[in-house]
Formats: sequence, structure tokens, C-alpha cells
Amino acid sequence: MRALLQVLLPVSLLWLIAAAPADAGTGPCFPGATGAPCHFRMAKVTYVGDGDTVTVHQDGDPRGRQYQIRFDAVQAMELTRYSPKPSNWRGQCHAVNAAQRVNQLIRGSHNRVRLSAQVLRTDKEGRLTRWIAVRKGGRWQDLGEILMREGRTLFMNDVFDTAWNQRYDVLGQQAAQKHLNMWNTTACGAGPQQNLPVRVWAQSDPFGADTSNGEWIKVQNRSATETLDLSRWWVRDAMLRRFTFPAGTRVAPGDTVTVHVGSGQNTVRDFFWGLNITIFENGGDERDLGDGAYLFDPQGDLRAWMLYPCLVACSDPNEGALDVSADARRTERVTVHNHSGSPIDLYGYALTVSRQQYAFPEGTVIQPGGTITVYMQGDPADDTATTLHVGQHGLVMPNSGGWAAVTTFSEIKLACDSWGDGSCSP
Repeated sequence: MRALLQVLLPVSLLWLIAAAPADAGTGPCFPGATGAPCHFRMAKVTYVGDGDTVTVHQDGDPRGRQYQIRFDAVQAMELTRYSPKPSNWRGQCHAVNAAQRVNQLIRGSHNRVRLSAQVLRTDKEGRLTRWIAVRKGGRWQDLGEILMREGRTLFMNDVFDTAWNQRYDVLGQQAAQKHLNMWNTTACGAGPQQNLPVRVWAQSDPFGADTSNGEWIKVQNRSATETLDLSRWWVRDAMLRRFTFPAGTRVAPGDTVTVHVGSGQNTVRDFFWGLNITIFENGGDERDLGDGAYLFDPQGDLRAWMLYPCLVACSDPNEGALDVSADARRTERVTVHNHSGSPIDLYGYALTVSRQQYAFPEGTVIQPGGTITVYMQGDPADDTATTLHVGQHGLVMPNSGGWAAVTTFSEIKLACDSWGDGSCSP
């Protein structure tokens, strides 16, 4: 899990990349950056591959070798037809748009770019992973930052090169709030059941061992009257992998389907991706990691999403309506009390204990003045209207300290309690 950031950095203006010698150099990744310095290298772009990949000749290379550069920490939609001529590009919805913008910015920089990285490395395809800056308005400006600010790419954090993670994440969430480009649900045209409200959320860090069988994405039909036909819709995380719903997948009004990341037997409400790896980032450290769950319709429009940790416009209607009390001694449990005047449905929320998530099951409703107790150990089959069991064996609430909170899956805290040396502060 990732902690909420206390202060959002100013991102209304693009940040400039620190100066470096014409051939190579090291220094802060951008003015005011902390952490490991960046290594800089000037280059000339010889080919724009797509919205997150170019080919370059690096200055000072006597052999004149060509290197593929994969933009660090951003993900564009994929082209399906590649060509030196942009007019011949074809691809998924949003793919050509992103590639054309990259081509425009690089041409405006006279094909001269500045490459940077904290850790000089290649990806599994042998491409150099680098941040890339273009000359725009007489100044070097980060290309990934431009793409994120304009809503043309998804944030795909880097666990090695971390300097830009927070800025990209904030910019992407701001673009989502404004429904720019990818975040415009009708950018590819009016889709199926365009006005039907859909909600998406994902569990990224379940209790116990973090395995693919513990991670999932839920899709809820928020309509009170209309059935949602999910045939050929698909979900993904920030990587390219996707799960496509089979033909005939239908979600009744108010109902939910779950895509489990691991393996199992499909039912009408539960689907299994079949992956043997976890796909959602766990954060909470200085690397500013983040991720998201995304639902696309068959024509490629991004129809619903959940981004975490929430960094922009972070609020929830039930904030302040609950009290949480954690007891880490003897029988480990967390009590949640509703002190508001209305019932509160906790389905779609999590009990988060020191960053691990327990998803409240369907039907978990706390009446006004009511209380529900969640026991860390016990048989989930014994669950009642006022008592739940996580069913996780082993110590999950150390006596030394920790915190427990009712949260959204985007990590907004509705109510929290801490003990020992733990803290509810972000």
C-alpha cells in the first residue's frame, strides 16, 4: 500500500531539466530534486516508434549506433501498424494520438533530445529506459511530463528511476479529473451503454502473503434498472497485459463481477486471469509508487478507472461518519462504529491494517449508531451482521505498533486508529 501524500507539488507549469554538458553529465534530475542524481546524455532522434518509444543516435558515440529508447514511467496505447511515415500509423484507440504528439514535440525540438536516468539500464527487450526532454519554448522540458499532463499516457511507475514518479502520478490524476484525451470516455466515439454508470476498484495488497490469488479487480453496474453487457470489454493495470470478458458476460443492476488475477474456475460472477504473478504495486515508501485498474469498452474507450494512491481531489462522502478502534492485544480486532444518522454500506471499502487490505464483503452495512467488529483470526464462515473474521492466521497487529483504518481502495482514510509507535498520519 502507498501512503497518501500530505502536500501536492505545484504542477501547473512544466518543470525544467537541470543543465548538463552537451555530451554527458550528472546532476539533479530537475531543480530541487532529491535522491540519486541523474545521468544526462544528448541525442538525435532518428525514428519515432510510437507514443513511448523512439530511436536515437547518442552524441559522442564514435560508432554511430542506433538505440531504442523506452520512455521511463509512462505507458501509451499500442500501435498495430508501424511506419516511418506518421500518416501510415494505425493502432488501438489513443495510440496514434499519442505517437503524433511525440512526433510533433520532437520535430519542434529539431530532433534534438536530452536523455536522463538515475540508473543506466535496459528493459527486457534491450531498449534503454530513459526520461527524455525536448526543447520547447527555448527550454528543455520533460516529454513524459507533457504526455501525462495532457492525458495521453498512463502512469507506470519505475522502482529504479523514481525521481519523476510523483510528478507523473499527480499529472495523470489531474488529467483524469479533467477528462483529457484518454480520460475522455467518448474519445473514440459513443460506446455501448455509454450513459450507464460503472465503478471499478482493485485490491492491491491483501492480508497475508501477496500472491496473484489475493489480487483482483471488481466491476460494478451502478444502474438501478439496466443490465450491463461486458462482452469483449477488458481490464488492465498500467502494463500491457489485459483480461477480456467473454461473450455473454452480463452484470445485473447493482451487481458486481470480479476478475481474480490468479487461477481458478470461472463462474458468472468470478473470472480468473490466470496469471502467476502479482500485478499491482505496493508502496508506502520514498519511491512514490502508484498504479491503477482500468476498464475499456470494445472500441477502446477508457470507461472507468481507479488510481491509487489518491493524490488529487481526495475525498469520500463517508469521511467523518465512522470511528475506528484497534485492539492489538490478546484477541486482535478492529471495531468500526457508525456515529452518523444514516446507514453506511462498507462494500467497496477496505479495512486496512498497516497497509494490508481486507475487503468488506457485500451486505456489510452499519446502521446509525451501530458497530461491527473485525477479528484478525478466526473462521470467516462465522461471519454475522456485526462480526467478521479476516481468517488470516499469524500476528498481523504487532504489539510494538501499527494502525488500522477504514479506507477506499484508492487509499483515502475515512477513519483511523493507531497504537504503539504506529501513526495514522500519511
